[in-house]
Amino acid sequence: MPTRQRDAGARKKDARPSRPGRPADAPPAGPGWRAVAAIGACLAVAAGIVALVLLLREPPPGPDPDRVAELEASYAERDVEQIGALIEQTRGARDDLLPVVEGLDAALPADGSAPAGDPPGDEAVAEWREAVDAVAEEYGSAPSGDTGHNIARGGLRSAVELLASSVTAYESARAAEGEERERLETLAGDLRTQAVRAWSVAATQLDVIGIGAGYGHVHIFLPAAPGSEALIPDSAPEGTGARETPAS
Repeated sequence: MPTRQRDAGARKKDARPSRPGRPADAPPAGPGWRAVAAIGACLAVAAGIVALVLLLREPPPGPDPDRVAELEASYAERDVEQIGALIEQTRGARDDLLPVVEGLDAALPADGSAPAGDPPGDEAVAEWREAVDAVAEEYGSAPSGDTGHNIARGGLRSAVELLASSVTAYESARAAEGEERERLETLAGDLRTQAVRAWSVAATQLDVIGIGAGYGHVHIFLPAAPGSEALIPDSAPEGTGARETPAS
């Protein structure tokens, strides 16, 4: 009987399901295989980095030469047109400001001598005020251009503003008396001289850019008293060096 029990127990053990075994073709999962897998991953990352570096080293496409030339020609044409417009504007401004400068020169001689003739009346001074304010507004609203254009325009505008300050000082002098009147008249005369001097510098700059743009020599100067240190036009006749088609 004991023998039969032992045989039955053995048959029960044999009847238990066994664990699934490792496939015959599966590689061993030891440390060596993990190292190989890590090396492979590193090589893949390195290959990706090399590919990215080679891609970034490729030079980007440059600008279209035809488009660049087209833009440069457009800018050059714009600059020439703006310089021409500034020349015409300055000619008109000089005509408007000439009576103001001549009137101040007569009322306040630069050499300090007594004025010849009667002083200007209210109507004349009001006309001075209207003229300088209008010209200052015109220069203030002009469009910006290249550096040479902006220097000339800014200098002319500053000169007009100085001349406007001279008119203001003279208006105040006419309402004052005694030493205060003399002080304000001296101030008005000094501001008039500074305005003419500043205009001469800007007019010289306008002459330079006018030549460069093909308009030739442009001499648009206000009358300057001797010793005022104002620049004077060069000896070249007006328009000398002008090209038939102005170009930058």
